[in-house]
Amino acid sequence: MTRSSRSADSWPAQRSVVIIGAGYAGIMAANRLRSSLTEKEAEQIRIAIINPTGLFVERIRLHQVAAGTSPTAALPLSDVLHSDVELLEGSAVHIDPESQVITAGTATGERTLHYDFLIYSVGSLASSTVPGASTHAHTIADADGALRVRAAIRNARPGKRIIIVGGGYTSIEAASEIAEQHPDAVITLLCGGELAESMTPRARTSIRKSLERLGIVVRSGVRVTSVTQQGVTTDSGEQIVGDICIWAASFAVPRLAEASGLPVDTFGRLKVDACLRAWGYPNIVGAGDATVLPGAVGSHLRMGCATALPMGGFAARTVLAQLRGIEPEPASIGYALQCLSLGRLDSFIQVVGPDDSPRNLWARGRTGAWIKEAICRMTVSGLQKERIRPGAYKAPKGPRVSEAPDVSAPTGTH
Repeated sequence: MTRSSRSADSWPAQRSVVIIGAGYAGIMAANRLRSSLTEKEAEQIRIAIINPTGLFVERIRLHQVAAGTSPTAALPLSDVLHSDVELLEGSAVHIDPESQVITAGTATGERTLHYDFLIYSVGSLASSTVPGASTHAHTIADADGALRVRAAIRNARPGKRIIIVGGGYTSIEAASEIAEQHPDAVITLLCGGELAESMTPRARTSIRKSLERLGIVVRSGVRVTSVTQQGVTTDSGEQIVGDICIWAASFAVPRLAEASGLPVDTFGRLKVDACLRAWGYPNIVGAGDATVLPGAVGSHLRMGCATALPMGGFAARTVLAQLRGIEPEPASIGYALQCLSLGRLDSFIQVVGPDDSPRNLWARGRTGAWIKEAICRMTVSGLQKERIRPGAYKAPKGPRVSEAPDVSAPTGTH
């Protein structure tokens, strides 16, 4: 199913660029690449994107959907994607890097696409190896999961007991939003470590107070070892009873790269060089959560749209350079803020350095909420502007190599 009369595997073109995944990184890569082409180049270069649906999901708003604040976090891809980029609705199931062919499953059967350049931007998903979590806990890492949480909350009895597992941004934002929209709910937030541990102690204290004002019980240093229909069991043997369990403690990536024989790390992320080219396959370029850069230049990067958007832009730049026979420049990705919503009327905005380290400057309350909402809107408007003006979306440059901290495991801050 495409938005063009030309089929996805018969469009005559001298060069073909295929993008897997229409999330923040994939859409940014598609739009910046297409808008950067000259008129002559556009006639010779085909750009196609593979995505399971014709929708773009604002993952940073999924907690609002789960709480019932917003009806949806999805937009038609036509609202954000360049009209000349062809859409194939389906899921990539295998990449053959030697023959440069992608196999995708679609509603009408299996399809194959040849590529000259591939942008790998498959994103991330919720994950847990804790017994019972996949059966008895909900997640809000995708649109369907958020809708299931919303339905479970609406169908639960008054005074429903909700357990949210995780101490990161996803769990905090979900707990806040749900508490605000469902004041009758009894919400317990279980953090395996510190609450919002990437922030300063002062910020954590402020965030905890905001959560407690909403009636949320916050417990740090509590690790869940199993999930049942009746609640959870902790590492101390304690059983916490709950009607609904929401799992937001960890993220993983699809295993497409690993299953296709591409170089990956222990988490299944595609290994790339400083220019985002896959090890051994320079015509495969990675972007987003499922990509890992060399530690010297990328160890400070965290999962989230603040990383995926600039990575998508650099991926487009790398592909464009190679199409033109030019050596690409290394990516440089940094940060300016960490943004955490605490309901519709409260938020905590932490100013950070390019390496994501907290600085002694922040905003909170209604001012913070206004900033957070403005940033959320900018993620969409930035993608839309890239359709006609490459580089319209601006992001901070990364730290000097010597300043990058050593972080080896992927963490989620969606």
